[in-house]
Amino acid sequence: MEQKRFKDEYGYKYDFAAVIWRGEQVAVHCPRCQGQAFISKPKEDCYYVVRCSHCYYTFQQPESYKFYARGVCSHCERYFNIELHDDRTVAHKNTNILCPHCETRNQVPVHRMQSREWHTDVIQNGKDPIFQLQLYFLDYYRGKPVWALNRIHLNYLLSYISAELREKPTPGMMRTASHSIPKYIKDAKSRQSILKILQKLQHKQASKGEHSKHEYTNF
Repeated sequence: MEQKRFKDEYGYKYDFAAVIWRGEQVAVHCPRCQGQAFISKPKEDCYYVVRCSHCYYTFQQPESYKFYARGVCSHCERYFNIELHDDRTVAHKNTNILCPHCETRNQVPVHRMQSREWHTDVIQNGKDPIFQLQLYFLDYYRGKPVWALNRIHLNYLLSYISAELREKPTPGMMRTASHSIPKYIKDAKSRQSILKILQKLQHKQASKGEHSKHEYTNF
């Protein structure tokens, strides 16, 4: 009997950031109704959004700003740009601050800049890295999490785990998409148990009123 083969893919295709960058969405439990909600990042926006099409809960990643006192010193005539951390100071249009070059006190305007905070794309404890919501496709094997970001990722895991022969796309040392799968999921001894868990997740029903197209199309 011919063995079931699986040809892997390159890169970090199923990392959180990669999934969002492709325009797909990550399925999570809605914090209001516990149904299926989706995290997305509209291309025209720099903030993540979570939306539930069942209870219509919507929440956008809070905007974040940094504040700076910048200008030319009235004494040494050198430019400076100092980040401000005092909430009382950033509430005003202008502030008095010492020149970092000659320590002369200057009154300069306060500038507000939108912050581009860096987030890890690592899933920890079965929660997404932005809103810390529990993933929708999540179960446990001997106390360890088995999860998928969405149905596309779930189908990939099912194909990978069920295969008896796994091949790289082409010869080379580049990492494949399966590189990030934990060893306890890849272990041949746990294959049947993991498959049962993944199949259970595959049959998990979406919330009432949910349509499959929402999982792949940005709102």
